[in-house]
Amino acid sequence: MAALDLASDAALLRARHVADGTRSIRAAITVGGPHLIGALCDQTLIGMWISMGTLLLAAGERSVAYPVRFRQIAVTTPLAAAAYFLGALSQAPHALTVVVMAVIAFACGVGSGYSSTFSVGSMQAMLIAAIAIGVPAAAPYWKAALFVVGAAICALVLAIEVVVDPRRPQRAAEADMIRALGALSRCRADGTADLAAARARAITAIDAFDAMGIASRGTSHGPTPEYVRASTVVRAADQLLARLLADDAEPELCGRAADRLEEGAAAVMRRRPLTPIDATGDTLIRVRMLEDALWRAGPAHDELPVAERARLALPGVALVSSAARLALCTGLAYAAFYLLPVAHSYWIALTVALVMKPDLGSIFSRAVLRSLGTVAGAAIAVVVGALLTTSAGEALAIAVLAACLPWAMARSYLWQAVFLTPLIMLLIDAVVPHESVLDISEARLITTVIGGLIVVVFGYLIWPSQRHPRVDAAFAAAIEALAAYLRGVADGAAAERVTAERRRAYRRLFDTRVHLQRTLSEPPPAGAEAWSWIPLVTAAERIADRITGISALRRPVPRADLVAAADALDDLVGETETAVRSGGELVGPGRA
Repeated sequence: MAALDLASDAALLRARHVADGTRSIRAAITVGGPHLIGALCDQTLIGMWISMGTLLLAAGERSVAYPVRFRQIAVTTPLAAAAYFLGALSQAPHALTVVVMAVIAFACGVGSGYSSTFSVGSMQAMLIAAIAIGVPAAAPYWKAALFVVGAAICALVLAIEVVVDPRRPQRAAEADMIRALGALSRCRADGTADLAAARARAITAIDAFDAMGIASRGTSHGPTPEYVRASTVVRAADQLLARLLADDAEPELCGRAADRLEEGAAAVMRRRPLTPIDATGDTLIRVRMLEDALWRAGPAHDELPVAERARLALPGVALVSSAARLALCTGLAYAAFYLLPVAHSYWIALTVALVMKPDLGSIFSRAVLRSLGTVAGAAIAVVVGALLTTSAGEALAIAVLAACLPWAMARSYLWQAVFLTPLIMLLIDAVVPHESVLDISEARLITTVIGGLIVVVFGYLIWPSQRHPRVDAAFAAAIEALAAYLRGVADGAAAERVTAERRRAYRRLFDTRVHLQRTLSEPPPAGAEAWSWIPLVTAAERIADRITGISALRRPVPRADLVAAADALDDLVGETETAVRSGGELVGPGRA
């Protein structure tokens, strides 16, 4: 098993290195290019605003499939561009600005719990709003169109990469998994006695595809439909693997399955689904299940549509409290912007947005890491400003720093701040050209400390229950709610009780997901250990969806089966609560 783990880890590392390299090249071109062209054409201000748009998109990009990246650009760009118009609040009464920005922050905090793309977009919007309100040179606000131009450049360069670079790590891993299952099926059809090599290859391929899905979810800023699909594919592949290894696997059916799987692997690489087959026999039925998981556009038959799950999963206590803390700190940041006699005090709001958004992780560790990174980043900006006195020279430095940003984003919040800070500072220097980078650096350090203090005190210290998010405790509460929900369905309880238990179960699951997302963004080892919870939480959500589906069936499932399932959930509740009381961790399997 150790060899299999090493093989899947190696595949994951190869995919990461490829993704980091291409993202670095694109970041250098899209962030440094507009600023350089603007400097050469004596249009530095326009180049800066375009580069600001590309910078925020580069900082929010994840290593996911290309369609997902294009969708993220399409969703986040309008949000960030619209935030430019919040600059009109600079002419409004100060109290009104504070209240409006606090309300917007609360809405962003709640919405981030439902969508990773919205989470990234809302953070970008809060950053742009802080600049538009705090920098008079940001007016007129038609410059929001320049942000859209930056997004168009990002999309164009990404489209060129799609054409030029044939590598598709996710698709290749998926095809490799199908080929490995086809090879195992061929061995069973040929009557091969020793299946060790074919079995090991299949297990390794499934693990590699699963690890890639978990890594993508672990580095995202919230729940992703891509991981839900990937986990469904892995479950179907596991079931097919089990059938192929069964003693009564029929050679004739295995041969047909092998042919179909070979065609399926080629279809995945071409992205052209096969015509559904008439499945007869357990082996071909499982092949059909795998194909349904690969090509189906909607949710599984036992899962709820995303809209229905969102309706049931109203914001829970954890999400509302996180959003309220974000709103409180945002309001205080804008109050400090107006009240404190500090130069460039809009950086306070920028600091709060960067530290607390988008995924609401451990704000204490994030504030400390970001403060340290900001000091180092400010020093880099001072050196660059002192050595490179021309706009073209600064543009080249921006391109180099932008190329390092994808690597830094994947390592830690400290390194992210080290490279993101000088990038923003050098770009802002173009907006306020009469001030030196040294002056901005000093103000940046002071306002970062103020913003960090606001976050640590009002977003962390005064909320003792929020200091140490425990995924295991939230998971135990969610499983207990699921057990009660299932027992209500099994007992044929009144509709009012079943509805109440359903809402309670989904709310507990939502809270668990919020705690998980916060823990994922913590520094190692906590963040890395939280990855093992991703399949468990996803599996619990599937159980809730299946219970909901059973409750709506016209022909009920036998009560004995439901009671047995409820008993199993009760046993899991006991195990989880024991782990929580003992201070241990309930570690689940690598796949759900």
